[in-house]
Amino acid sequence: MNIRTNLLAGIFFGILSLFLIFIIPSQIQIPAFDNGGPSPRLIPYMVLIGIFISSMGLIFQSLFFKKEKIFYYDFKKEKAGIITLFIISLFGFLMIKLGFLIAIFISLPIMIYYLGERKTHVYIIDLIIGVGIYFLFIKIFNISLPVFGGM
Repeated sequence: MNIRTNLLAGIFFGILSLFLIFIIPSQIQIPAFDNGGPSPRLIPYMVLIGIFISSMGLIFQSLFFKKEKIFYYDFKKEKAGIITLFIISLFGFLMIKLGFLIAIFISLPIMIYYLGERKTHVYIIDLIIGVGIYFLFIKIFNISLPVFGGM
């Protein structure tokens, strides 16, 4: 499949930036008190407007200057990256629904197996490191992570 990279990226990021610009008011609240400083929405607005302007530049460059890079998308070559992304997304979903430790114990072995590792000690070490990271956040950093049931 051939993809026109500048045009596709310009359209995608233009639509995404406009969508995010419109939802900023519902996501970032303005403080009840006025301290005279800039609004917390200022930096996100500036970044998203910059992304929108850049995406319009990509579309303009693609349509008028014909500066376009055609990318051939070969699914067979990209399959490993897509599956890895799916497993990472599975981890995020499981972490929210079942908790961090259960998500580690489900998704990490799947990822390691998919990457081709078959030695048992690698699985054990990675799971111990996952539990260690959990306790590092809970005990040292004092940051709560989702536990069983996503609570």
